[in-house]
Amino acid sequence: MDKIIKARLKQVPSDFVVKEILPDRRILDIDSNYDYPEEGNTLHCMLKKEDVDQFRAVGIAASELGITSKDIAICGTKDKRAHTIQRVSIKGCAIDDIEKLVIDNPVIKYLGRGPELRIGELYGNHFEITLRDIDADKDELSKYLENILGNPKFPNHFGEQRFGSIRPISHIVGKHVILGDFKGAVLDYVCLCFPRESESIKAARTMAKTDLKGALELFPGSFYYERVMVSHLIERPDDYRGAFFRLPPNLQKLMVHAYQSYLFNKILDKVISSGFGNRMLEIPLFGFGMNIPKDPKLVAIMRDVLKEEKISLENFRNDVSRQLGSKGGRRKAFQTAEKFKVLEISDDELNVGKIKCKISFSLRKGTYATVFLGNSFDLS
Repeated sequence: MDKIIKARLKQVPSDFVVKEILPDRRILDIDSNYDYPEEGNTLHCMLKKEDVDQFRAVGIAASELGITSKDIAICGTKDKRAHTIQRVSIKGCAIDDIEKLVIDNPVIKYLGRGPELRIGELYGNHFEITLRDIDADKDELSKYLENILGNPKFPNHFGEQRFGSIRPISHIVGKHVILGDFKGAVLDYVCLCFPRESESIKAARTMAKTDLKGALELFPGSFYYERVMVSHLIERPDDYRGAFFRLPPNLQKLMVHAYQSYLFNKILDKVISSGFGNRMLEIPLFGFGMNIPKDPKLVAIMRDVLKEEKISLENFRNDVSRQLGSKGGRRKAFQTAEKFKVLEISDDELNVGKIKCKISFSLRKGTYATVFLGNSFDLS
């Protein structure tokens, strides 16, 4: 495509609808009923949320059910600024407890019973996306979308939500963790400021460098993880490892995975700029048990990245805390958007004189709609 059309993504949360696809390819919908197994030691439910962080939504549900966040397991993390539906498993409560819930965000609906869910136990996600404020007329947009339909392959980068959109901190903390530097992990998580944060939060982060008690007063209740770690350090000065382990286990692990994702993106960028790689190319995710690829060009690029980052594969073993180690894995360098459809092209009621389009498509697990869309549209 000679010209990349500009569009706005997620102007409102309902513009970005994500529905988890079960391993048997059924798409979850909170208004539908499903034939589902009734055997297992946990309750399987649908969780619907809108414009709520994944961990926050789980925390709200757990609090209402009188259990802890550790009692709710997910298959995959979903976007914050979006309308999302996903499968969760819940232990420590009864079906009646689920049915008596009166909260409306998140909403929990009983599915059936089964074993405790694990990350990755899904086929993928189905997306219904509304793009707004489009810089084109309807005929131009229609032809543009036909070109996308004809070539829906794209580089399989990890998306910004893997690192944090407003505050891309996860991979930075993750590097500290694999190096066993818990002081660096905690201080960066709490203190590093980013441009899109409010001035009041920047002030709290800056104060935390020298005055933990003062920072605790400035951090609002919604900044739960910062408050938890700061409170721990006030009670136990210099116990940075203990402060980090006050975070939920899933969030601790996410930091390590975010750094692996950051390294994958660096490798993929070098693969693309070097002009090699095909649709079937797989790139290893760094870990202590990683299999070395056979392609000498790819091996050379991976060695360069390790050298640039001043790390080794053994850093991912994490002998201090085995739960934070990672053996590694593999990920396709390129992916394809499945079942791409144009649902609507019409006037944009939120942007006078502009048009919008509604599209739908499905992606395999671990693949990001924002990456696919960012390769097709100018979303800046």
